[in-house]
Amino acid sequence: MKILALTNLYPPDVIGGYEIACGHIVDFLRGRGHDVRVLSGAPRQPVATADHVWRRFQLTDVWNPYAMGFGHSTRMLREAESRYFNAHNVHVLLSALEEFQPDVLYACSLIGLGGLGLLGAIQFLDQPWVWQLGDAVPKYLCSQPNGLIPPLAKLFGDSLSGSFIVVSRRLADEIESHGIRLNGPSEIIPNWIVGSRPEPRREYFRSGRLRVLNAGQISGHKGIDCLLEAVAILKRDGVDLDLDLFGPTDPRFDSVLRKLDLNDRVRLMGIRSQSEIFAKYSEYDVFAFPTESREPFGMAPLEAAARGCVPIIARECGIAEYMVHGVHCLKADRTPASFAAALGDVARGRVALEPIGRRGEAFAWREFHIDVVAPRIERGLLEAASRSRRPLGGFDDARRMARMAEHLTHMIVQEGLVA
Repeated sequence: MKILALTNLYPPDVIGGYEIACGHIVDFLRGRGHDVRVLSGAPRQPVATADHVWRRFQLTDVWNPYAMGFGHSTRMLREAESRYFNAHNVHVLLSALEEFQPDVLYACSLIGLGGLGLLGAIQFLDQPWVWQLGDAVPKYLCSQPNGLIPPLAKLFGDSLSGSFIVVSRRLADEIESHGIRLNGPSEIIPNWIVGSRPEPRREYFRSGRLRVLNAGQISGHKGIDCLLEAVAILKRDGVDLDLDLFGPTDPRFDSVLRKLDLNDRVRLMGIRSQSEIFAKYSEYDVFAFPTESREPFGMAPLEAAARGCVPIIARECGIAEYMVHGVHCLKADRTPASFAAALGDVARGRVALEPIGRRGEAFAWREFHIDVVAPRIERGLLEAASRSRRPLGGFDDARRMARMAEHLTHMIVQEGLVA
């Protein structure tokens, strides 16, 4: 099967787990003998070349913090280019389709590429496609910075028909709650872990103190404020533990640590590679994950469980659908008091970590390894590729329509700015 993967970024140029997951699936499918090409955005940093990776899309890097210095009109036009239409990228996609002639398209995150325009061109040509949804990308593509555009959300559901893979029921519900219908077959398939299973872990509290970590974006929406306040509560109660935070850090947390008097308990460890952090999980007893309730999945707690590090997770996030409290993990409300209580019970020996760690580790490798999960994605791609096609027009028609749509979008945005 010939598969063309579409993604805004591709490893090693990544923002987070979404792009890494795309890389994993591409490697899996290539290992199964499929002919896979990746069509991605131009890298933001130098990367090694690979014959199967075409970094040809023009990326509108809306994640760049320096973009906040642009004027309002420039930011609005960049957001429109990121979400709605980029005629250059439609041209790049159509050229890749003509060159490669894939059986099916595998879409990942399309933010930054003019995702609606790409999907519109795919639909116009009736190319079979499967969209891996690791976040509420349809909502973002149908929104402007200050909120959803309901007519656009309705048009999305009425006009775009494909196959969808959604990482959690929580994410599917969020998309649907905004009036966005996923028009076509939809399946809940979780994220996964990769690699070989190490020797089972049996030892906890190696240093005599509870060792806790968090890895990812060290930011407010990931619940780091909540976690630091929980540690401050425990310090006042005389409970000893050490917390290490791995990942890009908001500079304000230096002052937060001073204010809460936590410099003797908390360390900011900086950015490490995913493989390095994965190896370090076995050095910690607990992975604390007080993320926001709309977290679509949450890969880090699953990876921690795979190394016997017991996750304490917010009750309503995506990964909480799959893991059972007291069996594979511990769950807490997303409040400082609730996380302090959960961590305190562990530190005081009221919760036996080893049985939970043992079950969580076995569960992760048995149910979430890529060799178990990815064949379900492969089947979805095969089913999509097998259906008949009825294109509405040809490649030249699609190019002309993309250019017209881009001009119209710019006119609407500019008129809105003037009004």
